[in-house]
Amino acid sequence: MNLEDEILGIRTSLGRIEGRMDEIGKLFERVSMLEQSQAWLKGAWTVLAAACAYVWKAIYAK
Repeated sequence: MNLEDEILGIRTSLGRIEGRMDEIGKLFERVSMLEQSQAWLKGAWTVLAAACAYVWKAIYAK
């Protein structure tokens, strides 16, 4: 191998590393979106459970 080929290999490796670092930066956005979805689902399940308890109480409270 000559020096130019080694430099080209190093530059290629650095480009790949840089691309992976960009993806890590986007990871925060994806995690934030998932956390928001999870919070919404928790709220939806809470409302559903409260509605079921209300209906259950209305039926069997006689």
